[in-house]
Amino acid sequence: MMVPETNMLPCNGEMKNGFCKEDLSDIEENQEELDQSSQSNIGKPPRNTTGMRHCISQATLAGASPLESPTQILPLKSSSSDDSGYVPIFRSGSYSEIGPKPNMEDEHICINDLCKHIGSSKGLLSPGAFYGVFDGHGGIDVASFTQKNLLSFIVEDTHFPLMVKRAIRNAFVKADNALADTQSLDNISGTTVLTALILGRTMLIANAGYSRAVLGKRGRAIVLSKDHKPNTTSENLRIEKLGGVIYDGYLNGQLSVASSW
Repeated sequence: MMVPETNMLPCNGEMKNGFCKEDLSDIEENQEELDQSSQSNIGKPPRNTTGMRHCISQATLAGASPLESPTQILPLKSSSSDDSGYVPIFRSGSYSEIGPKPNMEDEHICINDLCKHIGSSKGLLSPGAFYGVFDGHGGIDVASFTQKNLLSFIVEDTHFPLMVKRAIRNAFVKADNALADTQSLDNISGTTVLTALILGRTMLIANAGYSRAVLGKRGRAIVLSKDHKPNTTSENLRIEKLGGVIYDGYLNGQLSVASSW
């Protein structure tokens, strides 16, 4: 399980296209490497679309206000004044494909109006949204359980919404423990977890597994998450420290993902 963290300090220089001009060169330098590695995928036709599911929705929210939080944040808009009248608009769409499996084992969640979804009792002062992808394997039970309960675990945590990162960490652990204690679920199924929580003008990405979050900006891809795969150095060391082994790139010779539920 991993919650990537990046602290954003106030910009002391000129704002350019939503980013501090001081940091823009670093982002573009990282993207040059990403663009080069993505060239091999250009022009490939889409896979068979049998068994697809679609949904699309949107919400227009009012009353944006900055959120002070020690989490990974991405500027959704630059403004020289807090009373600029800026209104964030959260839109979402999804596409899922069953692939070669006989049954769909994946789930997702798209909530464009978080305030409306959880109600006013949670003390949420900023407009927000919540999105998640749950890539199931060995059955759909764990993916469905996580899709239905993870957000509740987050907003019901005592640290939400003032300490969002800690609330998400606690929710991931609580969900993992709940899955271990729930006997009604298929014990051979599992899922990766990737979530994006937006509150005001901050966004926090959390993931366990190898589902990926990518930000598209001016036709370029900015990676927001890190794969948990056995062949990465950090995961390899962690697995071996816990008594596991990596064989031919697979965890214990069976799993291609280093962490999931």
